[in-house]
Amino acid sequence: MEDPKALLSFITDFVRSEPFRVRFILRVIPVDKVVDTKVEEIVKAVKELSSSIGPGETFRITIEARDSPYTDKQLIDALADAIDRKVSLNSPDKVVLLEIFGDYSCISVISPHDIVSIQKLKRAT
Repeated sequence: MEDPKALLSFITDFVRSEPFRVRFILRVIPVDKVVDTKVEEIVKAVKELSSSIGPGETFRITIEARDSPYTDKQLIDALADAIDRKVSLNSPDKVVLLEIFGDYSCISVISPHDIVSIQKLKRAT
């Protein structure tokens, strides 16, 4: 399965059908791209992926960093300049999610509902 969003759908259906078999996953987020943790590479990847944010859509940048050489402000300033769309912090159409794990950074440009909380799914079943 090459499409990360298709995997998300599979996991969502699996948790709904068998909620007690999934015990150690808390959250599922599809990743669009993995790059080295260098601002230039992150910005380049975000520019490429931001084409999925439509002309009338809004976005928010969310950063979850572990062992990052950059501050959140440095990253947000660089990324916001790379995306020519309106920002909405409270109800964005898309979330530009940057997960930093030391030398590697995962980037996703997704709708807020594409971030799946396994706990919420279990409660809804």
